[in-house]
Amino acid sequence: MKKILITIIILVLLSGCTNTKVTNNDPSEIEVVINEEEIDSGKEGDVIDSTEESKIDLENKIKSPLTGMYIDKERLNDRPIAVMLDNYYKARPQAGLSEADVIYEILAEGNITRYIAIIYTNKPDTIGPIRSSRPYFLDKVLEYDPLYVHVGGSEQAKSDIKALKMADIDGLSAGRDIFRRKRHKPIPNNMYTSFEAIMKQAKRRKYNKSGDFETLQFNEEDIEINGKELTDVQFPYRGKKYTSGFKYNEEDGLYYRYVNNRPHLDEVSKTHLTAKNILVQYANQRLIDNVGRLDMDLVGTGKGLYITQGRVMEVKWKKPGRRSLTRFYDPQGREISLNPGITWYQIVPSNLNVTMK
Repeated sequence: MKKILITIIILVLLSGCTNTKVTNNDPSEIEVVINEEEIDSGKEGDVIDSTEESKIDLENKIKSPLTGMYIDKERLNDRPIAVMLDNYYKARPQAGLSEADVIYEILAEGNITRYIAIIYTNKPDTIGPIRSSRPYFLDKVLEYDPLYVHVGGSEQAKSDIKALKMADIDGLSAGRDIFRRKRHKPIPNNMYTSFEAIMKQAKRRKYNKSGDFETLQFNEEDIEINGKELTDVQFPYRGKKYTSGFKYNEEDGLYYRYVNNRPHLDEVSKTHLTAKNILVQYANQRLIDNVGRLDMDLVGTGKGLYITQGRVMEVKWKKPGRRSLTRFYDPQGREISLNPGITWYQIVPSNLNVTMK
């Protein structure tokens, strides 16, 4: 009788559906658990070649805290960057969105939206056009403890940035070697910068090299949520003039982004922007001055939607403080886990009629 020695080593990543706490210079530790399993179902004489098992090459890889995807270690920046990007029609298209890990779309004055691009795993050569800050933008930015890139802001926003001791990189105070105006768009829709310039200013200001923040949970692989089918969703912030939307592609499991029913492309790479996850957050808002500035309730609780893998389900969001992470919960009260990939947040007024097909 032949003697058979079968050794099976299974690598299991212990970061699948747990909250991630990112501190200092090591944003994500990959912990490996070795499970030894007894195989007693094989027939006598069978030989199992472990090289035939599908494996993930984890050499020099880490899981990105903001996307749940495995990347080369050198791709992860020391600290996230949060950039305010213009979405006025004369400012389009934007540069750098295709290299962001997380993107927010949120209203400013006149029912015109702006983007907050959270960049952590790329180093864009061109980022812009960059615009000003508002106090409720900070409620989102603070969740990442980032280098905050903007050009000016309302008086309250500038006061809050100072009081909160944020790592501020402002185009109104930084030198021309950090921000530059490009001639292909009109002022004020033409202020640009780069990852290298931002790092230069951060070093000049002696900001902490690393951030300290929490992240949402991520599945190890794509999971279909318990919800209704959704292949097309539209957010009419200002009717036909400012309507954002996503259309689902079943082949790659991504939602492709559209602005006014036209593909939303990155200015530099010409990449059609996509999302694996779309989180819709309904928030109460109100006018606070005759200029049209808004106040928005992004701290507290509210309703929302989670969209992924061609489906949508209702969720609830909770954020106890300005620096706290906004967490999302399913109808049973369990915190949701996102599928690995880029996440778009659509922050919408509570009374906005989101159309879904």
